[in-house]
Amino acid sequence: MPTVDERLKQAAADLKAELARTRIPDTPDKGRKGFGWVGAALAAVALVVGLVWLAPFSGIDSQDDAAPTTGELTDQTSVPETAPPTTSPPPATTAPPPTPPTTSAPFTVSLPPDGPIFGEETGVVFLFDDGLEGLIAVDPDGRLAQRSPVEGQRAGDEPYSMIRVGDKLVVGWAQIHAVDIATREAMSLGQATIFVPAADPNGVWMINFPGGLIGLGQPQVWQVDVVSGEPLTEPTVLPSDGLPEIGIEGGLALSADSGLDLWDLASGQITHLAADGPGVVFDVNGVELAWCTIECTTLVITNTTTLESEEFDPPEGYDRFVARRGAFRGPNQISPGGRYLAALVGPVDSNNAIWILDRDTGNTSVVSDPATYVDYLAWTPDGGYLFATSWSYQLSATAVWRYQVADQEFRSAVLPFGGALSLVVVDDSVIDAYIGDEPGDLVQCVTRQGQPKSGMCTFGY
Repeated sequence: MPTVDERLKQAAADLKAELARTRIPDTPDKGRKGFGWVGAALAAVALVVGLVWLAPFSGIDSQDDAAPTTGELTDQTSVPETAPPTTSPPPATTAPPPTPPTTSAPFTVSLPPDGPIFGEETGVVFLFDDGLEGLIAVDPDGRLAQRSPVEGQRAGDEPYSMIRVGDKLVVGWAQIHAVDIATREAMSLGQATIFVPAADPNGVWMINFPGGLIGLGQPQVWQVDVVSGEPLTEPTVLPSDGLPEIGIEGGLALSADSGLDLWDLASGQITHLAADGPGVVFDVNGVELAWCTIECTTLVITNTTTLESEEFDPPEGYDRFVARRGAFRGPNQISPGGRYLAALVGPVDSNNAIWILDRDTGNTSVVSDPATYVDYLAWTPDGGYLFATSWSYQLSATAVWRYQVADQEFRSAVLPFGGALSLVVVDDSVIDAYIGDEPGDLVQCVTRQGQPKSGMCTFGY
C-alpha cells in the first residue's frame, strides 16, 4: 500500500495535469472560496515540498453575507468519543480536484413566454444545493424559485453535499443532519467528518477521519438511521487507507490506488476490484455497483456478491464516461427500481451528453443538446423522468433537461439565474415548505452574478 507521502506526490502530479487542461475559476466575491478540493490538492503540494499543511476553510467572507442560522442543534445522538468537535476543520482530500465545466459560449436563456418551462406540468420541485448554507427550490410548472437556509448545511467541498435518503435530505460535514423533506425539520445524526450513502434505504454511513482530514489516516465508520437518528452499527476502524465512496450491501466501497476495495463489515474482509487507476463509484442498487477509474474510458457494473462484472464502452462519437467527485457528486444515476442506468458521456473538453442503459433489454440511448451542457443527474421518485442540470454556482444561468423514459421525449430549458449545484427532485406536494406565494422581482432577489441572495426571497422567472 503506498505511503501517505507517495499518495500526496501522486496528487501533486494529478493536480498539475488537471491545471494544464482545465480552467480554474476566479475566487468568488463571497460564499464558496477558491479552496475545497483545489485547496486540498495545493496543500498536498505543500506537504511534498516540506511546508506545513493547514486545512483550507471553505466558508463565508463576512457575517453580513452569510445565510442566517436557524438556532441551536436539537435531538443530538450519542457520538463515538473520537468524533471531531463541531468546530473541527472542513474536509480536505488528496483526490484530484474537480473544476467547473467550460463551454465555448455562454448559455442563452431559453424559456416559453409563460406557463410550465417544459410546455407541460411535471409535478415536481427541484432542490439545488446552493454551495453555501442552504438550497434553491425551483418550481418548473409555476415558474417560481426561492433560496433559503437549511439547518445543518454548510459551505464546503465534501464528497456528498446534499442527498435524498428516504424522506430526508442528508446534509453537512462535521455535524451531519437529516432534514425532513416535507416539514424541513432537522435532526442531528451526530458528528463525523463526512457521510456517504448506505445501501440501506434509510441509512447513511458516517465517516470520521483522524483530525477531520479526508484521506489522512484510517477512519472510524458506522451507519445511522436517518429516521430515528439511532446508530445501526458500532463504530469500526476501517482496515484500509481507501477512501469511502458509497455503501454497499454489508459494507462500503472504497476508492483504492488501483481500482476499488469492497469492505465487509461482518467479516472485516476486503475484496479488491483491480483497475488501472483509482476507482470512482457512479451508484449502487442492491448488489450491483456501477463504477469506473478516474479516466473512465470503460464503465463497469459489478455484482458485489458474485464479483461478476459487465463492461461498457462509451457510445460512438464519445471517448469517455464522466466520473464525478467532490462538488459534482450525486448518487442519482440508477433509476428507482434499478432498471435504468444513466451516465454522462463526452469527448474531452466538450459538452456532455447522457447515455442511458436499459438493464432489462440491454438497449442504450444517448440524449444531447449542442447548445448546453449538464453536470448532474436526478431521477424522479417513480423513475418516469430523468432530469439533468448544469453547474451554475456564481453563474447567471442554469441549463435543465427533462427526459421522459416511456416515449424518450427530451426537452430543455435555460433558467435566468444560477447558484445551482447537485440536484434532488421531489414531489410538488411539498412546495409550500420551500417557496412562498408572493414573488418579488428577479433583479431584487438575485445578485449580479446570478446567485439568489441570502434569506428568503421568492421570485418569478
